[in-house]
Amino acid sequence: MKSGLQDNTKKNTKETIVETARQLFNQHGVETITVRHIAQEIGISHGNLCYHFPRKEDIIFTLYRRVVEGMNSQVALWKPEDLNLGMVLGALHQSYALQYHYKFLMIDFVNIMRRIPEIREDFRQIFDIRKQQFAFALMLLQQQSTLRKDIPPEQLERLLLQNYLLGDFWMSESEILYTGKETEKTRFYADIASGLLYPYLTAKGKKEFAAFYERLNQG
Repeated sequence: MKSGLQDNTKKNTKETIVETARQLFNQHGVETITVRHIAQEIGISHGNLCYHFPRKEDIIFTLYRRVVEGMNSQVALWKPEDLNLGMVLGALHQSYALQYHYKFLMIDFVNIMRRIPEIREDFRQIFDIRKQQFAFALMLLQQQSTLRKDIPPEQLERLLLQNYLLGDFWMSESEILYTGKETEKTRFYADIASGLLYPYLTAKGKKEFAAFYERLNQG
């Protein structure tokens, strides 16, 4: 019984460290915050924190993996027999909200990649997988006559890259140029990303696009 309580205590402490680090990184940036800052914010010793995470990079990697797992859970719903435009747009909006929750990762994207090679290599592999998944989704939308079938392959390739360039760097741009309400930031940029698809939709696809936004605005 005591062992179970100890395990729960360790899990709770570890979760508190990760969540506190996320908030501090989001507020002040990765370079500013040290493990001592995190320990002080929680009210535990530096040694106690290092027992769970020996390096700050270990905390950052844990937070990075949570973003990846969140993305994986969205894409896991993309079953060929069920996939539609609304699901693709919904996953896109959810991914932007997820990125905002861990916005320090996106703002310090390049520096983190340089600082932690494990994240850089993992991201490169994931990028290729995500690109294939999105290409598969577009192919299914074409089969459903939602997406035009006459799009040249090279333009589809550009569309894929545009989507991921915006997805990876919109947060940095927003920190400099966005002037709207903070609560509307993710919606603003997710709408831009969704709009990349619009010129390539069929009449049926544009109706589904409008229906998605009608549901989104209602709810």
